[in-house]
Amino acid sequence: MNLGRKQQEEHIRRILDAYGDLLYRMSLSVVGNSSDAEDMVQDTLVTYMTEAPDFPDEAHEKQWLVKVVRNNSLMFIRKQKNRDRILSEQAKVSVGRDADYGILDVLYTLPDKYKAVLLLFYVEEYSVEEIATVLKKSVSAVKMRLKRGREMLSERYREKEHEG
Repeated sequence: MNLGRKQQEEHIRRILDAYGDLLYRMSLSVVGNSSDAEDMVQDTLVTYMTEAPDFPDEAHEKQWLVKVVRNNSLMFIRKQKNRDRILSEQAKVSVGRDADYGILDVLYTLPDKYKAVLLLFYVEEYSVEEIATVLKKSVSAVKMRLKRGREMLSERYREKEHEG
């Protein structure tokens, strides 16, 4: 992307306004803590400015950004030597109003493959087909992950309710 400095800043601002929350939540769902999620979003923006192709429309741009932030986040996790530290930080993530977000707290404890599918489907309102494309999985695999993720989420949420 060959833009002047001011144009680059405006372009990045547009990307952050349009997709910043989505990219942050996607990354947070994988890396488990806000500072690393912010780093992954920043890395995604750098990749966008240096490697992004020309997109035919905003939907393709959004899909590309989601893929890149997810891949960056997964690579980050793979490189971590101390997985336990990340999981403990993930448990400490506060999403705000406890009563309203109890289900999100439980969602963040699910395995990544279910968490990502549920977030894309329910929070970002992606279709099953769009999720399959983003995650490079079959439609059938996405449907199965949604089913199993819902079951797991329901079970864990009930357990949490009984504890509390």
